[in-house]
Amino acid sequence: MISYQDFQKKSEYSSFIKENSEVGSLKINVFAASSALPLPNTHIVITKKMGEDVVLFFDGMTNSSGEIDSILLPAPSMVSNNMDVPHYTFYDLEASHEGYQKMSKILIAMFGGTKVIQYIKLLPEVISHV
Repeated sequence: MISYQDFQKKSEYSSFIKENSEVGSLKINVFAASSALPLPNTHIVITKKMGEDVVLFFDGMTNSSGEIDSILLPAPSMVSNNMDVPHYTFYDLEASHEGYQKMSKILIAMFGGTKVIQYIKLLPEVISHV
């Protein structure tokens, strides 16, 4: 895994940023118990596979309300010749919290100039007493 700053130094960066010339905003809400229990201190990692590299775009923890707001990610302009199919790019999201099942490879579609809200429901780990 490489950082976004290191990816910016690679030759692939120019084509990526040309295709994703705008910025989208991501808000994450993590909860358990059918939205009744926000999960603070949930570890969130956002990556994107590009060529041989997995690029790290964000690594952080949810706040006391189980939220992270305003994660800015490169994204293409939503406007296209065919307005029925807006442009977007995918990122991978991983959420982990002690005592809960880890969620991996949640695909997030990001659109330029748009705020995306992603709700993540974590389930308690099942502990076997056998």
